[in-house]
Amino acid sequence: MAASSPGWEWGPWLLAAVLLARTAPALRRHLAGADAEALRVLVVATLALAAMRWFNTAALQGVMLHFLGATIATLMFGAGAACWVMAASSLAGALMGAAWHGWAMDFLATGALPVAVSAAASRAARTWLPRNIFTYVMLNAFAGGALAMAASMLAKAAVVAWLGGRTLAAYLAATPMLMFAEAFFAGTVMVLVVVYRPHWCRSFDDRDYLWPQRGM
Repeated sequence: MAASSPGWEWGPWLLAAVLLARTAPALRRHLAGADAEALRVLVVATLALAAMRWFNTAALQGVMLHFLGATIATLMFGAGAACWVMAASSLAGALMGAAWHGWAMDFLATGALPVAVSAAASRAARTWLPRNIFTYVMLNAFAGGALAMAASMLAKAAVVAWLGGRTLAAYLAATPMLMFAEAFFAGTVMVLVVVYRPHWCRSFDDRDYLWPQRGM
């Protein structure tokens, strides 16, 4: 079986270690430039996303379905710091016995990949679309959350298919529902953040999204 090969066992760990090493400077910059309030927000957000791993849905044996929060972390802290937040979330899942194929695979599928997709969606929205509160919430948060979940679920489905598992249909069937749920989750949280605590959100600048200086 493919899962018994040395590459399967060590490959994800090596890739996860490389990704965290590459994003460590971004985390250090975030911590160095953060005041006490920003540090508290980072810690509380990390703990909240880690605690959400308690709500893993395991209706079928071997199927791991849960909220991600990767889009929220990416928009609030930047992709580099978000990778470390999601690594901590996956570690919490591993400690609870709810990690998907171990910590490294769980981090890659539910952390690193969704963060990359969220960052790409945010960058595309900033580059090609007018900057206003509507586009920020609907595209960066709602659409970004949906795309991040889709990428995570399809990655899991691809691995299951490669391993010859029997849960492929479950992951594919659950993808649309979880995309909607993640979009609603990320969008709702980010609406509350940008309305009440916009200074918590690294990707949101009211000078750009509320009072843009250029023509729309």
